[in-house]
Amino acid sequence: MEIDKNQAIIDYLLQCPTLASNPMFFNCVKAESDNKQIITLENDKVMDKTYIDGSVEKRYTFTIIDFRAVTYNPIVNQLGYSNENVEQLLDVQGIIDWITEQNNLRNFPNFGDKCLISSISSTTNNPRLNTVDTTASPALAKYSTSIRVEYLDTSQCIWNN
Repeated sequence: MEIDKNQAIIDYLLQCPTLASNPMFFNCVKAESDNKQIITLENDKVMDKTYIDGSVEKRYTFTIIDFRAVTYNPIVNQLGYSNENVEQLLDVQGIIDWITEQNNLRNFPNFGDKCLISSISSTTNNPRLNTVDTTASPALAKYSTSIRVEYLDTSQCIWNN
C-alpha cells in the first residue's frame, strides 16, 4: 500500500513531546515563539542506489524550524538573571535527542509495506541558529534541525525474498 511520506512524517513527529505540545506547520509558518515548521527538502536522485532486483535505497530529508523568543540577558549565575536562551536551546536539542532515541529503538515512521526503513537521524549533533529577528516583538531566534530517513523502496522489486 502506498503511503504519503509527508503525512507519515507529520504523524511520526506528533509523537515527540517537544513537537506535539506546540503549533506545528508544514511548508509554511507563522513566525511566533514556540511555533514549529516542517520543511521538505529535495533529495538528489543521484544518491539513490538501485539493486539488481529493482529495489532502490533512498532517503527522505526534511528540516524542522523552531522559533523561540530570546532575551538579552548575559549568561551569569546571579539572582535576577535568567539563562533562558540556553534553556531554550536545550529544549530544541530535545528534538534531536528524541530522533536518536527512536532510531535506537527502531521506531520509525510508517512509509508503507513497500519501504523498509533502516534509520532515521539528525544530520547534525546540535541545532543550528539560523538568525535572530530583532524586529519581532519579542525578538525571535530561528533554529533548524535537518532529519534524514534512509529506506529501501521495494515497490519496483521484480521478485520476492
